[in-house]
Amino acid sequence: MPGLGSKSTLPIHQQETQHLHRQQHLQQAHSSSLWCCWNCTLSCCFWLPRTGSLWKLLALIVGLVVTFHAASCGYFFCVKFPGLLELPGNMYDDISDIYYLSGGPRVIPSYKHPASQRNHDPKLIPQIIHQTYKSSQVPNSVRPMMQSWRQANPNWEIRFYDDEACLEFVQHEFPEYLDAYRNLPKHVERSDFFRYMVVLRMGGLYADVDTECRRPIDEIIKPRDTLLVGWENEFATPEIAAHRNYARTRQVLQWVFAAAPGHPALREICDHIAQNVYTQFSQNTNRDTLERTGPGVFTDYVLKHAAMHPPSKRDDPWTVRLLPKVHFGVHPVGLDGIEPDASGITVLHHYLGTWKVRGGWSRNRIDLYRLWRKAKSYMAPGSSKPQKVVDKPSWHAPHQTGLFPVSIEWEPPFTMLVDLVGHGDHQAGSDVSASLTAWGSWQPALAPTRGPTVLDALIGSLGSRGSNRVLLDIGAGQGLFSLAAAARGHRAIAFELSANSLASMEASIAFNGFQDVLTLHKAALGSQDEEICVERGGPPKAPVFGGANPASVPSHIKHQVDLARGYSHPQLHNISAKVSLDALEALAEHEPLPLANCTRTARRFKGNQFVLNETKVAAIRISANGWEASVLHGLQDVITQSPPSVILMELTPSQMQAVGLADAATLLQQLYDLGYTDISHSGYVCDERWYNLTRSIRLRGLGFAGQDSLRQPTWCTLPPDKFHALSARTSQQQRPENILLIYKAAAKSRQSLLSQGTPIPSNSSTSGAPLVGHNVTVSVSTVVRTPVTAQPIQ
Repeated sequence: MPGLGSKSTLPIHQQETQHLHRQQHLQQAHSSSLWCCWNCTLSCCFWLPRTGSLWKLLALIVGLVVTFHAASCGYFFCVKFPGLLELPGNMYDDISDIYYLSGGPRVIPSYKHPASQRNHDPKLIPQIIHQTYKSSQVPNSVRPMMQSWRQANPNWEIRFYDDEACLEFVQHEFPEYLDAYRNLPKHVERSDFFRYMVVLRMGGLYADVDTECRRPIDEIIKPRDTLLVGWENEFATPEIAAHRNYARTRQVLQWVFAAAPGHPALREICDHIAQNVYTQFSQNTNRDTLERTGPGVFTDYVLKHAAMHPPSKRDDPWTVRLLPKVHFGVHPVGLDGIEPDASGITVLHHYLGTWKVRGGWSRNRIDLYRLWRKAKSYMAPGSSKPQKVVDKPSWHAPHQTGLFPVSIEWEPPFTMLVDLVGHGDHQAGSDVSASLTAWGSWQPALAPTRGPTVLDALIGSLGSRGSNRVLLDIGAGQGLFSLAAAARGHRAIAFELSANSLASMEASIAFNGFQDVLTLHKAALGSQDEEICVERGGPPKAPVFGGANPASVPSHIKHQVDLARGYSHPQLHNISAKVSLDALEALAEHEPLPLANCTRTARRFKGNQFVLNETKVAAIRISANGWEASVLHGLQDVITQSPPSVILMELTPSQMQAVGLADAATLLQQLYDLGYTDISHSGYVCDERWYNLTRSIRLRGLGFAGQDSLRQPTWCTLPPDKFHALSARTSQQQRPENILLIYKAAAKSRQSLLSQGTPIPSNSSTSGAPLVGHNVTVSVSTVVRTPVTAQPIQ
């Protein structure tokens, strides 16, 4: 009898025996909920588990899910896994903690824009948008971009010009430039020349057809603006800029700009082009264009007139305001640190133009382009010989030095003069100048535009303009906080020692005309008057990075900057000690230090002597890299006699331990005992607290009435029982945390006044607890610390 699906040559009795065994096996499989393929041998059958096995597998999956939720404190309980997952048992007890945690600083008065700053007020720049293309047949790819200008700016007139209309415009409006316009060899150069001329004559805004408008232009144009341009990019060295085909190490763009009619900067640019039609700037034809009509020459004249017409000249109509990169200069694929979906983008350039020649270099071949230029110059009307050709064998971006103006994202706006990327002081681990250039904003330990910003929290506490409230800015750096206060008419007293930061801040004060409201002291503050060392082995070297967004600052550079600011390790500030800058890395590792002499000294003062009796200090900002307790000790008269409403500290507990002063938890408790009971913090630890608190809800994916409250806050409330945990966690992360302390009496009065919509008066004198006493002491001596296990905090 043949087997299933095969032919056998076995004897008949053996075949019958084999068939019988197979039938028995199939019956057994059927009774056990198993099955087998019929058209296969016994060895190829596919077996499924029994019903009991399925239940066991299901129970295992359920057990894993429950264990996972238990580990994240998900449903009704929270468990500890010693060593591996050490989580506090009260971390997720009640959903009301979410609302409490996200309370943040609850007393930040909103700033009311002056009437002169409102969008509907008359402006000097007319509401006209100019766009041009070689013909009226615009590609379909750019039509949506052109339409975006009409949608975002319905009240603006849009004028379109093709090549024929451009030529007719030049003939009628600028006959003196007609020959130069016709003799420019490239279409893109004539396009550049036309955009300058049309805005010079008509005013308004020029925009390339491949630019997309993301927000109304009226939101960024101010009533006094007469020339508005944007930064495109910046690089640490000319070599990097040349490699990226930029004409300058720090360059403004001209695919979008706005101006009032007749601006002298545009007139000078047009004159430059007319005089250099036949000038060869380089053997690279692309860079020739950048220098003759493009961003190279545009940058030069814009910066020249920005220096000639600062906002401090109140009667000068020809202002120049340079917007941060985020407004006009974001790359569509997110190069150089700003993504195309970032908030704050006004115009996005899609780079659909193809004017650049591949390679662009003439090299040593017969240069037909140059021969044609020379022949054409002979035939130019009124020329008996060609103009001089500046034939440079090689080209590189000019090395730009000095400070560069950037309009700060603030109301009312003001301008800061900042360093080139990688050449200025770093604070809180970031290049402040680079952040201001890119975003028009900077804040320690947070993304520049994340709000409510630290700047909003501090300056907002000063109240309305003209309230005669004073900001003390200790460790002011380049002066962002002090300048923002001065822009709103508040008085500011700033303290800074670093030469780099001082140069930037002094220039910004003069540029904006803030000398009457902003006082800058070249000093550091502490608990006593003393001479300290601020330089060893020569001036601190500025770190130079390869791009616009440098990574973390090297340790030895950070120590140099902190030393120059007056807030580094005490041994480095000791004039009699000999410590070399090469030993700074060893200092971080607590190793023996080589010897070197101090090369420059400065004074550190007690803060009380800088505050007059009639001065009503409303807010104090301290950026002292671990010396916060010493600074507060020197300000004890100010704090105890008339407590400021707000104290803002960039708290770095690891640095406080290195300095040997009061640890962060002890300092916070002392300030809490003095009446600063409304405390909030922002930074990495706040984000971590929020993530831990909401993790179980996100894992469960269950909706509830307060789902909207899961939006991550910028500020977290900080109760006293979390002081030690915050200190330990921040020390572990080696990052500063912003701590905002609000005085309890001021907090109550402000809540009442805000509810009534009345102006906030200055602080009244109060008899708070003394800063130095038997139980409450802020001292420069070392405080005995209780070991705290670092763990996530609620």
